[in-house]
Amino acid sequence: MENTNCQKSPAKKSIFNFRNANKALLLAIIILGVYYVAGTNDLAIKGFALSDLKVQKNKLVDANNKLELNALSLSSYSNIKEKVSGLKMVSAGEVSYLTAGVEMVAKK
Repeated sequence: MENTNCQKSPAKKSIFNFRNANKALLLAIIILGVYYVAGTNDLAIKGFALSDLKVQKNKLVDANNKLELNALSLSSYSNIKEKVSGLKMVSAGEVSYLTAGVEMVAKK
C-alpha cells in the first residue's frame, strides 16, 4: 500500500497578503513624502514672505521716526518764535481785566 500522506493538501488561503501590504506601504510612503515636500515648500515660502515683511516694517519704522523728529522740530518753541516774528505781529503788552459789579442771580 502506498502512503497517501504524500499528496499535497489543498493550499490554505493566507489571510495576510504580503504583495498587497507592500503596495499599500509603498503608496503610504509616496503620499507622506509628497505631503512632507509640500509642507516644507509652504514653510519656506512663508519664511521668505515673513522676511520681506520684516524688512518693510523696519523701513516704515525708520520713516515714522524721521517724521516724528521733523514734527518735533517744526513744533519747537524757537521755530515757532521765528515764524511769529516773520509775521510782523506785535506782542501783547500788559493785560488789564474788567471787573463786573455785584453778582446777582435772577429768581423766578
